Amino acid sequence: MRNIVHQKSNSEIKFVYSDNNTLSMIFQNNDLLLGVVGEFNSNLKELEKITETNIYSRGNSILIKSESKKNELIKNAIKFLADQFIINGSIEKKDIISSVNKFMIEEKINNSEKNIEYIIKTSKRSVIPRSEKQKNYVRALKQNEIIISAGPAGTGKTFLAVAVALTMLLEKKIERIILSRPAVEAGEKLGFLPGDIREKVDPYLRPLYDSFYDLLDYEKIQKKIEVGDIEIAPLAFMRGRTLKNS
Repeated sequence: MRNIVHQKSNSEIKFVYSDNNTLSMIFQNNDLLLGVVGEFNSNLKELEKITETNIYSRGNSILIKSESKKNELIKNAIKFLADQFIINGSIEKKDIISSVNKFMIEEKINNSEKNIEYIIKTSKRSVIPRSEKQKNYVRALKQNEIIISAGPAGTGKTFLAVAVALTMLLEKKIERIILSRPAVEAGEKLGFLPGDIREKVDPYLRPLYDSFYDLLDYEKIQKKIEVGDIEIAPLAFMRGRTLKNS
């Protein structure tokens, strides 16, 4: 029954895509159009509010103006509402909410399936890259031995590198992680720092430690540092080192 109704609503609606990210849904049946649009465009206004998109009623058409993915989501939502009107003869507010939620959930599931190879999991949390560039970065970290990453602060360069390294260590794909940074101060002269090499370098490695503690419990990180699974080494002392399986 549902398939028959869906086929009928499809035959009543024609879709026209424009170059300026506008989708036109042209209705062949005015009664169906009025049912979907609602009194004083109430259904479209509710749909606009939920999806934060511009939707217009023009003659026998509904115009959707947004990015292509959202256009498709709203198109499917309106088709769902058309089916509801054909079955029930009316559309309620809960139908509008359901029409959007149904396809948003499906989209999230599809995106999750696409992103599964990029998910970085630890016992404390999971990390999913938020952009195509971050996905490419994670893929490069997993597939290559030497990576040079440049970009503005806050784009995930350090955090994603630490996350990939830590998961590879936990999965025993590598034997140790070596943390090394140049001891360069950010404009302020702190003078000589007390303590051994680790204590002297620790302040400069704080961003790396913050990432580790965000991904794994503090005690577990400290244990791995004590047994040498995570090693701290100033960049000045790295010349001549052998970094096999690290």
